[in-house]
Amino acid sequence: MQKDLLYCAIDVSKDKLDVDGAALALPAQLGNDHGSFRQLIKAAKKYPGPVQFVFEATGPYHLGLALALWEAQIPLSVLNPARVRYYAKAQGKAKTDPLDKQVIGDFARSFRPPPTPAPDPVRRELTELLQRRDGLISTRAAEQNRLGQCRHKIIKGQIRRLMAQLAEQIGQIDGLMKKLVNSSEELKAKVKALCQVKGVGHLTAVTLLITLPELGTLGRNRIVRLVGLAPLNDDSGTQKNKRYIQGGRARPRCALYMPALSASRHNPVLKEVYERLLKAGKLKKVALTALMRKLLICLNALLRKLADQHPSPQGLCLAKP
Repeated sequence: MQKDLLYCAIDVSKDKLDVDGAALALPAQLGNDHGSFRQLIKAAKKYPGPVQFVFEATGPYHLGLALALWEAQIPLSVLNPARVRYYAKAQGKAKTDPLDKQVIGDFARSFRPPPTPAPDPVRRELTELLQRRDGLISTRAAEQNRLGQCRHKIIKGQIRRLMAQLAEQIGQIDGLMKKLVNSSEELKAKVKALCQVKGVGHLTAVTLLITLPELGTLGRNRIVRLVGLAPLNDDSGTQKNKRYIQGGRARPRCALYMPALSASRHNPVLKEVYERLLKAGKLKKVALTALMRKLLICLNALLRKLADQHPSPQGLCLAKP
């Protein structure tokens, strides 16, 4: 990476962008809208040296900016907010919008994050559909709980009608997701490969491919740490504490729970591992976490074999007979 690369840090919020853009002759604050995006792009193209914008992932609020920069082929890095916040805490800095953009800039200059590649349009649409589906599932679960506590007939009828509407919308999204997956030969092949494993269904496979695009590209240790399924030591001096998991991506980790539970009953290989751990005195949740980790490693290996265009070994990937 070139030494004269200029990192332009931006603190993104719902309605505004706090820009550390003095070198680009940009104002300290811009709106989070298309007019401001064009202003940023114009300033970056006028600058005599290379420019890379850096900002934190902020749910839906940074997406418009990222899409505009990708379309203009301007390098950008979407940073993990937790890492930036820990960096700020290590420096003893408070949290304000003007300070945040300075911290983001300092973080970028210290760690030189690589540019974030533009997502595939199909994957981007699948991501939006999955987020909507998760929201509908959460709402349906909340209404189901209310139905069990409600005694009023009219309210019960309203809840049941709402739940029927939610189920219909979830079905529509499932259909759209299947169509999108079938429109991409790469995704279609990967989903088919993952579904060979007992316990892994179509929705689980799609969820993992959307929320964990690194699956099949990293080694087993890195992919396990990325999802937060690596047991970590908590030792100090002579004190040896139990290992535990923490951090990582929650969504793919949650997606692995039900497949691991199903595999503990119906997948001969994983069932044997699960029962062996229980006989060794492990708690059920500990044994199930170990199965999630082993399942993730096998799915990762399966996609790596697929990428290398080698036949997948049945024993390694726990494939269905």
